[in-house]
Amino acid sequence: MTAKKAELEYRLKIVPYTDTQKGIEGHLFELSTLTEFRTFKYEILVDTEVEDTAIYLTIQGISTPQFSIPEHGPAVFRTVISNLHGEREVVVSKTTGPKSKFTVRFTPKKTIRKGRTKKAFVEIETTNKE
Repeated sequence: MTAKKAELEYRLKIVPYTDTQKGIEGHLFELSTLTEFRTFKYEILVDTEVEDTAIYLTIQGISTPQFSIPEHGPAVFRTVISNLHGEREVVVSKTTGPKSKFTVRFTPKKTIRKGRTKKAFVEIETTNKE
């Protein structure tokens, strides 16, 4: 019997980010569903925890937007995390269920994915891959 391959549900994009007007530098983490919704662009609710060697993104669910303007597209979560340098494990999980783990190297100008779990439900997109 063959093990069932995890189905991709989300895309996590990690890229260097600078907002010169607000004086913010860091890395943008943008998690989006691969499913597009027809009525609203929902928001993904995520708890974020940053430690010395790991970043944890725990998906809590989705929520309707504050403003109910009809619009289609994926559900999205965005956050900027500052002061990331060197290698860290990025773990994306749901409150119950599987975890997707990736090793990412952070520099001020790029992010490099180095490894990932085999049965990931999240695909990761960075500026470079090793």
